[in-house]
Amino acid sequence: MRTLWLACTALALLVGCHDRALKVCDITQSDCQQDIYYADLRLRGDGYDPFAGIPPIRTISEDQFRAELQDDAAKAAQASPPEPWWDATPVLLGLLPSTGDTQGASIDNQVQNTAAFYSPDTRDVTVIAHPATPVDPSVPDPRPLFNMETLAHELVHALQDREINLHFTPKSTDEYFAVRALIEGDASLYDFLFTQEIPLPPGLHFTYTDPLASFSHERQDGLSDDPSLTDNFASRGPPFLAVNWLVYPLGGVWLADQWDRGGNAAVRHAYGKAPQRSLDYLLGPGVTAPASKSIRCLPTVPADFLRSDGNPYGLDSYGAVYFFAYLMAWHVPGSDSLSNALLWRYDWIFVYYNQSTQKTAVTWRIELDSALPASVLATLTAAAGPRVVQNGTTLLITTSDDPAFLATWNPWAGCSAQ
Repeated sequence: MRTLWLACTALALLVGCHDRALKVCDITQSDCQQDIYYADLRLRGDGYDPFAGIPPIRTISEDQFRAELQDDAAKAAQASPPEPWWDATPVLLGLLPSTGDTQGASIDNQVQNTAAFYSPDTRDVTVIAHPATPVDPSVPDPRPLFNMETLAHELVHALQDREINLHFTPKSTDEYFAVRALIEGDASLYDFLFTQEIPLPPGLHFTYTDPLASFSHERQDGLSDDPSLTDNFASRGPPFLAVNWLVYPLGGVWLADQWDRGGNAAVRHAYGKAPQRSLDYLLGPGVTAPASKSIRCLPTVPADFLRSDGNPYGLDSYGAVYFFAYLMAWHVPGSDSLSNALLWRYDWIFVYYNQSTQKTAVTWRIELDSALPASVLATLTAAAGPRVVQNGTTLLITTSDDPAFLATWNPWAGCSAQ
């Protein structure tokens, strides 16, 4: 009986008092959280409240958040054995710096810049209560609005998790990016629509009122190397980390296009036909997805770099978006990095490790639609980075932290051009 009463009460709130106009509010307060949640339900066209009230929401301090992040990192390190070959791979490819505390910097960044987040593990939303900082009363403060947008985004994740279960096991890094682009694009679409309903304080205004135009602009900036743009690719950190942010504008463009075509129903149906490769998100909506190529040839490697069963220590497909990141990392101009990343048709990255010397060897085979232009290849081969060889429409990238081994290693010697 109590469950029925709660459900009925929640439905009454959804169609009754929570149709009130939104206003800028403090997301650490329960009334504000409820207003944002019911606005999400209405914008998504949901006819009922699956949480019979509101998803579980907790509020913690910055210090509590930092402690939880550090504890999670420690538990993750203890739960699985060290895999130094995976840690070394993005560094050897130039996608991460070889020095610096990347994890510590990531925790600092999260503590400072996270307003709220959703956890599929605990299935709740956490709001971070940041200490008040002095503001100039003569200048509009956009932070409360940004915080509301963030909470709207995270509450969409709570709704998604009820519908599709956000725990998933991708087959590759490329597939992981594609699934995240779908999930984050959906949430980003509705947090954008949410902000359009909030009366802005004097002095603030929206640059865009159309979601597709807004995400297209973010996509253009995010894929750029123009230092005058505050949201250019390099501003998001090392290339391997900057790619994580691209799920928002690339997924946002794809989902906003679906929404333009058929509203909320089209967004729901998009989950059944969403791209499984980062290439399709880079190409954008309305572009026919090209067929993949295949890689039938395996590299040759000495036995002491293989596992006891004869397999590599790591095997993955990075996808077109990480190929874009690689080109950017080695100073190929942004427009050329994008146009040549779109030539991607398939890739395999093989990671090997010598237990006795504790050295890693990596070879990345990328199948392209057509060969890279001579100017791009010259930029890659001139850089003091991995060895890059082009064989027809196949690009072979090879690197190791064992210079003596790398000098004699030709993993693709037994493979002919396909």
